[in-house]
Amino acid sequence: MPSPTVIYRLAAGLLWTLALWHAWVCRGLFVDGAAFMTQIVLHEWFFHFYPPRMYAMILAQIPVIVGLKLGISDLHWLSRLLSLGLFALPTIFYTIALARARHDPVLLATVLAAIGLVFFTTSFFIVGEYNSIYAMTIAVAVVVASADRLTWRDGLLLCAIGILALRTYEAVIYLSPIIVPMILWRVWKCRARPILPALLYAGCAAGYVGGFFIALSWIIVPWDEAHRDEAAITIINFWQNMQFVLLLCATATVAVWALLRPSDLSTARPYLWAMIWLVLLVLSPLLIVFDSNQVRPFAKSQYVARTMGGGMIAAMIVAMWIYASEAGRRLRIVEAVRQPQAGRKLLALAALMCLSVCPSNAYLTATWIRYLDVFIDTVHSREGLIPYEETPLATLPHILLVEHWTIPSASLVLRASRQSGIVLTPREFRDWQPFNSVESHPELGRYFWRR
Repeated sequence: MPSPTVIYRLAAGLLWTLALWHAWVCRGLFVDGAAFMTQIVLHEWFFHFYPPRMYAMILAQIPVIVGLKLGISDLHWLSRLLSLGLFALPTIFYTIALARARHDPVLLATVLAAIGLVFFTTSFFIVGEYNSIYAMTIAVAVVVASADRLTWRDGLLLCAIGILALRTYEAVIYLSPIIVPMILWRVWKCRARPILPALLYAGCAAGYVGGFFIALSWIIVPWDEAHRDEAAITIINFWQNMQFVLLLCATATVAVWALLRPSDLSTARPYLWAMIWLVLLVLSPLLIVFDSNQVRPFAKSQYVARTMGGGMIAAMIVAMWIYASEAGRRLRIVEAVRQPQAGRKLLALAALMCLSVCPSNAYLTATWIRYLDVFIDTVHSREGLIPYEETPLATLPHILLVEHWTIPSASLVLRASRQSGIVLTPREFRDWQPFNSVESHPELGRYFWRR
């Protein structure tokens, strides 16, 4: 088996390879991303409409704003830059976590599990700022768990993340009560507490506390009560995300086995049973031959698993805290995990979790590429208003990627000229949309899509 350092390098390489590929094929335009792109181009500036998520929105949009200011008018390239920013933000923090954990097989396995179980299974909706807060908090937890002393370098990193946590995503409402005590515990447990590093650690904790209260205020008095209520209802719908469920089953298999028979973690038995779920995940793209719309890998189902994914991130942070604490080391399960054989096997399983989700993600990205090509051909080949029902978008498999309210916005982004068509929302659609394309639609000036 490769060393933890080699696995760290391979994992970081995989992360960035996927981020660059997904940026190249403009996956950031999926669902809300097309509406974001329209607003950014219309105003030629950052688009941030929701204060609790403002910092993540601004940071992710830096590449596309730089492109605008450099005079790029090709919406194809601007969409790539938007996608790059959206994918790069969480990828940077996961890379930091991997680098910090590279000398500890158990911590590295936990970070890889977070990437495979949560990031790779919920990030098709990359415009969602939850991707960033999960990565940021995992990075904080790894730094805190692995620190044997307080340093100003760690402190600067943690304080910067704490500032971002003020306004990144409302998940801080349940992540803060875990990560803040963990930070303060590390400060308390270190024998030497230099003033500057200690203050920087405290600054990180303060940022998460501030983020907690900002998120709480917007949850109590939301900008859209219907949206809040809908988001709450979808929490229990994580089962619709087949990729997430299969990896969750693999994780639960080993976790339950470890609780019941910790000594078995140094043997192959628990991991062989977990591998059954991973094999099913690798083979899952083959479900398309049955033309099933319910159990095949489904891009839109990644969004509904985001909150349960946050729950898994919280559980992993607690696990890292227990693993790093003196009290935790007296537990049988932690003693077993710290055995070299068990650590290597856990690391191997976590690495395989990341790899096993790649075939289904590649399938979903391939369907996105075909969908975008069909959308472009539809908009470029017709003029005026195009009824949605008369387009290939209303047929399988393209309909599985359609979000009705963003269809006109995506049409604007994909137009090659002012004569290019605008696809309308379905006739029965009555929900909110950014503009009424039947009556009028905004013009994006000199910005057009060029292949």
